[in-house]
Amino acid sequence: MSSQQRLPLEQALLGFLSQGPMHGYDLHRHAKEELGRIWHMGISNIYGALKRLEEAHHVEHTLSPQDNRPPRKVYRITRAGRKSFRGWVRQPVPNTRRLRVEFLAKLYFLHSLDLNGAEKLIAAQGAICQEQIARFERSAAECGPRDFDRLVFDFRCRQIKAILGWLEACRKELANAAP
Repeated sequence: MSSQQRLPLEQALLGFLSQGPMHGYDLHRHAKEELGRIWHMGISNIYGALKRLEEAHHVEHTLSPQDNRPPRKVYRITRAGRKSFRGWVRQPVPNTRRLRVEFLAKLYFLHSLDLNGAEKLIAAQGAICQEQIARFERSAAECGPRDFDRLVFDFRCRQIKAILGWLEACRKELANAAP
């Protein structure tokens, strides 16, 4: 698996660690409780990601003693990890396949960590969607009237237009929730 595919998991763990130090199982439990409706993070994937994050100096650990058991690693986010997370959470996702998990996770962290930037993230995501629609419409226009690809491009455009509608609903909900 490439680092691009792993990146959202690692960034999500940094988001949880921004809330305070946790050990691996606590991170797994927290992820399941908070993001389980949209994202399954396997415990072995979490421990692998923590190892990579530690190697990248984005997290560090201390040992916490336990009765009749080996000490437990308690992880905390470093300054470099916080910088990496803050950069990730405010960037739109590059394609619609990643909206269902990664974009929703970003909105969750912006909300739960009380960070500003949700409105800008939604606007930037909308701009990407508009670009994708324009690209699919151009491709559809190049198709012949009986070309199957025309149906494919139409499907993608309609799907992305539905996402734009949802993004607008998110924007309105945020505007209504503002003090």
